[in-house]
Amino acid sequence: MSSQLAFVQIDVFTNTRYVGNPLAIVSVPSTSPSLTQHQKQAIAREFNLSETVFLHDPIQGADSNDPLIFPIDIFTTTEELPFAGHPTVGTGWYLLGRYTDKETIMLRTKAGDIPVIRDSNGVRLQVPIDFKVHDPYTHSFVKASSVQPNLTAADYVNGIDGPEVVASIVKGMTFMLLELASEDALARVMLYAERVKIPNEHLGEWKGFSSLYLFVVMEDGVTVRTRLLDGGLEDPATGSAASTLCGYLSKKKGPGEWKFQVVQGVEMGRKSEIGVYVSVGDDGEVQKVELAGSAVGVMNGFLEV
Repeated sequence: MSSQLAFVQIDVFTNTRYVGNPLAIVSVPSTSPSLTQHQKQAIAREFNLSETVFLHDPIQGADSNDPLIFPIDIFTTTEELPFAGHPTVGTGWYLLGRYTDKETIMLRTKAGDIPVIRDSNGVRLQVPIDFKVHDPYTHSFVKASSVQPNLTAADYVNGIDGPEVVASIVKGMTFMLLELASEDALARVMLYAERVKIPNEHLGEWKGFSSLYLFVVMEDGVTVRTRLLDGGLEDPATGSAASTLCGYLSKKKGPGEWKFQVVQGVEMGRKSEIGVYVSVGDDGEVQKVELAGSAVGVMNGFLEV
């Protein structure tokens, strides 16, 4: 006999429906039959979004004044992730909309507990970080003319043969940060026939998910235009990649408090605006990363399990 689970779908990193990055949130109350990993993966594949969140009943903190803790599981269409930005921002926005008497809630992810607070433009959360910049890496086909026929050597800041930065925001979440010279070059990038994956032996303890994040730093030094390509797929907004990139850019700037506005998804008609705040300590290491953004409801319903 089947049972039903309620779900909502929202668009994240936007205030406008049908742009931003879609997110499905499936509520899994403790009174319902538990879902297996296989079932969660199948449901995420059925939604066919970049990520789907499974939201469990809240847990009261040790003290009655502590924020409610909401365990969540984050799935792509192919795997579970320890952390991702738009699912946590979107779920935080959704929960603070439901619990209007709360100013803070806590999301419990595989990467750690994430406090989410109300913000003037939506919500703001502290990213769990285990930040690392790895040795630069040259992928065999990333810049090949046969793969990117619309780009020339001058479009790559590090040249056609230069290695690119590889950085991780947490263990298991890594991005190759490919810098381009202009927005025009960014617009001319074509999707890849296969995923750009960094070998596990290059990442060591940080092995796991990896992808390609292309970026252009605008003249104001604060606005960053980006695209996330994962083989033949493009993601409208990627908070984990934006956090990684802005952590790297902040390390280059040095100790201090740094703010960025990451604009992604333009080329696919789903403009997303991601606020990123980074603290770099006197030792030059990333101490804190915060993500900020809003969301808007799109649909809701029930699924059969």
